[in-house]
Amino acid sequence: MKITIIGAGNMGLAMANGLKLSGFEVSFAGRLSDRLEALKGEFEVEIIDQNYDISDKNIILAIKPNALEWFVNLAKGRANLIISVLARTSLEQIQAINAINHAICLPNIAAKYQKSINPYIAIGDTNLVEKILNGFGKAVKFDSKSTFDAASIISGCAPAYLALVAEAINTAAVRSGLRLDEAQAMTSGLFDSFAGLIKDTYPALIKDSICSPAGTTIEGVCELEKAGVRTAFIEAIRASLMKQRG
Repeated sequence: MKITIIGAGNMGLAMANGLKLSGFEVSFAGRLSDRLEALKGEFEVEIIDQNYDISDKNIILAIKPNALEWFVNLAKGRANLIISVLARTSLEQIQAINAINHAICLPNIAAKYQKSINPYIAIGDTNLVEKILNGFGKAVKFDSKSTFDAASIISGCAPAYLALVAEAINTAAVRSGLRLDEAQAMTSGLFDSFAGLIKDTYPALIKDSICSPAGTTIEGVCELEKAGVRTAFIEAIRASLMKQRG
């Protein structure tokens, strides 16, 4: 199956790499840019400078939200599928593009490794949508814009929050005597380990199973609670969600 990605940003390239690993044929299209030109050695690239024929194509729209009107005005014909990964953009807005099937999704850049969690809402063939989304991660269907918005913050924004956590752990490890490369290796291994733990266990149970009475772990947990880490994460999710909902 051939997928055309409109836009050559970090998210578009991450999805392209994941889809290639899954055996999809991937091409790019967009406005002339150095970034798009640089992809010519690896992908088929088409420059959009006038009317763009979308007939029968499976398209992932990965441009900036403020460029949506530009694409709507240039798109001609009827696509088979439009999947938008634009933030703060509704399914109704995407339906301005003529297509048989429409979907909105907020993945993350782990798509490069086929590890993105991909919440979506769709009108039309959800099997087709999921086949593509599962090509660079795991598709999760939602039925309302409200729940989709909340899920999209977890998928699209929270990886940046976790990057701050990883950076802080690295810094603490260096402060404690590890070299930066040693700290990075330990932190990376920590996240791999935690991914296995949280797959089928609630976070509170993981914490309680590690914290022994008067032990070293509970001392650290109490310091994090004293610093308001839990509340900070809750408020970060809320702030991003309010921004997403406009």
